[in-house]
This record gives sequence, structure tokens and C-alpha cells, in this order.
Amino acid sequence: MTMAKLDWYVRANLKFRHLQLLVALDDFRNMGKVAALLNVTQPALSKTLAELQSGLGVKLFERTGRGLRPTDYATVLIRHARRMLQELAEAGDELHAVATGTARRMRIGTQPASASWLLPQALARMKREAPDASIFVREGTMDLLLTELRMGNLDALVGTLPPRRENSDLEEKALFDDATGLVVRHGHPLTQQRAPGWADVARYPWVLPPPESLLRQPLLVAFSANGVEPPTNYIETLSLNVSLQYLQASDAVATLPVTVAKRLESSGLIQMLPLRLSRLMRPVGVMWLRAQAPVSSLRLLTTALEQAAEELLS
Repeated sequence: MTMAKLDWYVRANLKFRHLQLLVALDDFRNMGKVAALLNVTQPALSKTLAELQSGLGVKLFERTGRGLRPTDYATVLIRHARRMLQELAEAGDELHAVATGTARRMRIGTQPASASWLLPQALARMKREAPDASIFVREGTMDLLLTELRMGNLDALVGTLPPRRENSDLEEKALFDDATGLVVRHGHPLTQQRAPGWADVARYPWVLPPPESLLRQPLLVAFSANGVEPPTNYIETLSLNVSLQYLQASDAVATLPVTVAKRLESSGLIQMLPLRLSRLMRPVGVMWLRAQAPVSSLRLLTTALEQAAEELLS
């Protein structure tokens, strides 16, 4: 395809769904996961990608043993697609603010553990400082939230920081380190043992984080490092409410951030086991896109999170 025709296609035929597709494929490198995220069938997704590649006259992704890999052409388009999606989302929010006479909406993604105490405390501080601020919160796994952030659907993420990547498009601010603890219901047989070990806890049912969560793989490594096989009797969830209710109804063992577990233990909801895991995760913090223009609501959120974290650790 000539440069003139390529330029014409980008200007006249590149659509919003194409931008979403490019960003999602770059994040997940898997057609099935992207189809689920965008709520379309995999054949429909393949057709859209084929149309885009045909229209541009270039190959955008190559299949490898680890999934899809963007070509140099795709890398250029993805970089601009991220920026355009972010700017379109900001335009929509600003238009809504003008139409309703309210402040621009702050859209925050968070993991369930952070949603249980840290973020609500920070939001309360934000609303005291800016009562008219409009705030939207979405819970999810970090991989899904990161894609939403890069698509322009979220402004910031609060939770366990993901592994660092070179040339990352993210800015981050660490708030505090948090260990991972093991918890059970009050009266659980393990609470009657003076020093339960890994072989003891492995015999019971478990609540495991889903495979796509940041904790899953480090937790499986911890089982192996302590000489026991991972449990085969388990449920998978990130829902704090489901985990707590399941613990009360069974002899299951679950993992929780120690800061969350201590608060729930003091409320009489659970009991912590004396087993401690090493630092399996990066610190808890807040993230946003590097290309995003600083806004007062983001600065307000960061300050409120710092104050809430200080109170949490005191």
C-alpha cells in the first residue's frame, strides 16, 4: 500500500473499536481474553483484526508460543491509540461536566482488598475537601483494570502495584508495603494448634486468588518452597465478601493482606494464623498514565491516599 493510501485509511476508516482492539491485544496478547473483555465473539474479533490489517495493508500481530506479538506497525498504532482513547474519555467527561455544571468525574479502579478500607477512607477525605467532586469506582483484577486505564475508561488505579516494565507507560506512587497473611474462621481446628505448618494448612479447603491475579503465581511458588503440593480443594475469588462468608461456612483457609486481616480480626470476623508469607507482592500504591495531564482530582486522590495509609499503619 502506498503511503498516500495508508494515510487515507488512517484518517477515513480507523474507528473507535479499532483503537480498543489494538490496546487490548497489546495488553493481553490473547484473542480469547480480548474477546471476553470487549464482549464479542472470537470469530468477530478475528474478522475485525483481519479487516484492519487488510485496510492498512500491513501485518499488525504475529503469533508466537507466548501469544500474539505486535509488529513495528502495530507498535506505532498502539502508542497513538492509547493517547486517543485517553483524550476521547477526557473529552466526554469534560462535556458531561459542562452539561451538568459539576466537576469532572474522577474514575478510579481498585482491587477488592484496597476497596475494603484504604480507598473508602481516602474517598471520605476527598469529599470533605471537594464535596462537589464526582467519583466513580470500579473493582476488578489488576490486568483488567490496567486495560481499562489504557483505554481511557479509568483515571487512576489503587491497589498492589504490578511488576515494573521497562519503558512503562505508567506513573506510580507507592504508599506502603503489605505482607500476606493466612486467615480462618474463629474456632477453626488450626487455631487450636500451637504452631501449624504448611503441611497442616494444605490439608484444608482453600480460597485462592484467580489465575490472572497478581498473587496467584507467588502463592503457588510459596507452597512449593515449603515442600507441599498446592491444594486441589479450593474456590477462586477476589471478592472479600465471598471469601469471608465462605470462611464462616467452612474450614477453608484464605489469604489476605495483613493490614486488612488485622482489622477484620479485631472485629471478630476472622482469626489470623501464625504462619507468615514473605513479601510476595510489590507495595500498595496508586497508578496513572504517564501521558495523562496532571489534574487537581488526581493530586487530591494521591494526598488522601497518603493520609489514609498513614492512619492505616498507625
